[in-house]
Amino acid sequence: MKDIKMNEKKKKSIAQFVDLFDARDEIIKHSSKNLPTYQYPANLLAQELHPDSFSVQLVKIVNETNDIKSFWFTRESKENFPPFLPGSYITLQVEIDGRIYKRAYSISSSSNSLKEYRITVKKAGIVSRYLFSSAKEGNIFLMEGPFGDFHYQSLRDRKEVIFLVGGSFLAGCYPMILDCLENHKIQSLSLIYGTKTVNDILWKKELDDLQKKYKNFHVTYVLSEEKRDDYAFGFISEELILKESYQGKSFFISGPQKMYEHLNPILKSLDVPNELVHHEIFATKPEDLASVKHNLTVHYRDETYTIPCYENETLFTSMEKNRVLLKVCCTVGVCGFCKSKLLSGEVKTDMSGLRHGDITYHFIHPCVTYPLSDIVLEIF
Repeated sequence: MKDIKMNEKKKKSIAQFVDLFDARDEIIKHSSKNLPTYQYPANLLAQELHPDSFSVQLVKIVNETNDIKSFWFTRESKENFPPFLPGSYITLQVEIDGRIYKRAYSISSSSNSLKEYRITVKKAGIVSRYLFSSAKEGNIFLMEGPFGDFHYQSLRDRKEVIFLVGGSFLAGCYPMILDCLENHKIQSLSLIYGTKTVNDILWKKELDDLQKKYKNFHVTYVLSEEKRDDYAFGFISEELILKESYQGKSFFISGPQKMYEHLNPILKSLDVPNELVHHEIFATKPEDLASVKHNLTVHYRDETYTIPCYENETLFTSMEKNRVLLKVCCTVGVCGFCKSKLLSGEVKTDMSGLRHGDITYHFIHPCVTYPLSDIVLEIF
């Protein structure tokens, strides 16, 4: 008897559910064909503060060191830039020889002023070399962002902080240091900063002035190729970290991959919890790849492209050079916009930005993937 009642109850529920379809179809049939034009104020404000992209004008170029320059931009519309958290990056779109390239650069200016953005660039790849040799004040570029999650967060991080930074990577950390000192009532902030020589130190005067202004801020300069009094020599070491009374402090690390490979085991041996260690992610080109040519076939937006690719260039770079343009923000395998399915071929890739399911079903990020054979990709 109980089962019969339960079955009748289920039948009634199903009938009521089916009736909803009929009611929905009737509403749709009599509804207006004109889509509503109302936009929520919150959406309008979000679009105003954080547009998808915006035109910028290069207004100032400053030589920082022999191979590092800073580039200052204003918005062509004369509006303020989108607000950002210190440690964020933007994507700059550059046209070189008729081809469009996008690269991510940390915002190195203070977040307190949104009239201008500054990026600080080391001469290395095709876009940075173009900026060094060809960019002029008055040039117009397209910019997207800001993006990123390498930030100091007062609810998560400790009031005592150590920055471990190498060379030009100070660019993204400098506004974070300013923010910590000016806005977060930091109890102590130590910067251990490694460069090759004294002449390679970014913003030394500014850092020294901050030490005079804030008694809770201290900088240790480490030179790897020059011995000088009052400077540490070699690389950022366990000994230097121990001098900072490191226990219970938050760590922010920014530098090349080799620096991470050097420092991560040191922090692990010192029992620094993983939740207190934050890394800024950058792509590092493998050193063991040669200029060997392969074919790259790309299935993208109902089109198929077959283009050359090379073992010492990322798949993303090959697509850029052959005008197959993808949506991308970070170019270091983190944002996920360029995630693609590898249908065939052998690659060398950085999987740190991929989930287990992505790896299982052969998804890759072309911006950090190098071909080792002919490649076939499907891009969604």
